[in-house]
Amino acid sequence: MDIKARVENTYAFEDFYYHLRKGGHVAGLHSHRENRYFCKLDIENFFYTISRNRVVRGLRAISIPRSSHYGKWSCVKNPFEDPSYALPYGFVQSPILASLVLAQSALGAALSRSATQVNVAVYVDDITMSSSNLSVLQSCYSALFEAFDIAGFSANKGKCTPPCETLSVFNCSLSQNETLVHPERISEFHSVSRTASSIYGFGLYCDSVKKGNV
Repeated sequence: MDIKARVENTYAFEDFYYHLRKGGHVAGLHSHRENRYFCKLDIENFFYTISRNRVVRGLRAISIPRSSHYGKWSCVKNPFEDPSYALPYGFVQSPILASLVLAQSALGAALSRSATQVNVAVYVDDITMSSSNLSVLQSCYSALFEAFDIAGFSANKGKCTPPCETLSVFNCSLSQNETLVHPERISEFHSVSRTASSIYGFGLYCDSVKKGNV
C-alpha cells in the first residue's frame, strides 16, 4: 500500500479540507454562499516549507509504520534555502502529507477552532472563511494570522483578503447566494484556439460553479 492510501485509511481529516473531498474547490465555494462576509488567506510556498522531519513526525503521530522511510522518499532537495529537504509540488502524495502536517500544527488547530464559529474551506494552500457575523469573522481571520508564525508557516499577504462582501478566489467571484467564474477568466480561455472537447469541458465547469445560485 502506498503512503497516500495509508494516510487516507488511518487519519480522519476534518470535512473542511475540500481538496481531499469529492467536489473540490467548487464544493468549497458553494459551502460559503449562504453567508454575507468572506475572507481568504494563502499559505506561502506551502509544500516547500514542510521539512522531511515534519513529515516523519506527522506520520509517526498517526502510527504509520516505516515513517522515516516514507518521509525520506516523499521529500526532495529543496530548491529554496530552507528546509534542506521538503515536500515537492507535483508528487501524488504531497497534498495529503502537507495536509497532515497542517492539521497537526498550531494553524490546523486554529482552523478547527474557527470552524466552530464560521464556515471554513481549505483547498491545499488556500483558506477561505465566511460568516454572516462580521465581527466573528474578523476575529477568526486575525486568529489565523497569529497562528501562522507559531505553526512555522508564512502567510502570503499579497494573496490574503480581509472580510468583505465579494471575494475573488479560484478565478471566481463569491458573494451571498452567488458564485461565478470571472468574465476575465472566460475571455482568457476563449482568447486562444481550443478543441471542441476543451470548450465543452470548460462550459461544464462554469455551469458547475454557478449551479445553485439564487
